[in-house]
Amino acid sequence: MGQPYRKLNMHEPAVFRICIQGELDESWFDYFSAQSISVEVDEAGNAVTALISEPMDQSALVGLVNNLNSLGIALISVEYSLTE
Repeated sequence: MGQPYRKLNMHEPAVFRICIQGELDESWFDYFSAQSISVEVDEAGNAVTALISEPMDQSALVGLVNNLNSLGIALISVEYSLTE
């Protein structure tokens, strides 16, 4: 059995790992309020940028996803991160 998740709610801050298509550099730290940005390569050899967010609540997460959408950046995944 995996490690249990801390119970989340709509208003408590949490850290998320957000993967997007393509390559972004560290100059996007401030824009996305990221703790870290890393570029990985998926199984098909495509660049994927992983953003580890600062602690944010659900409304801030939705705002970040909306910003990605408005920039035309394809969202691959969003997952709750056990690293805080």
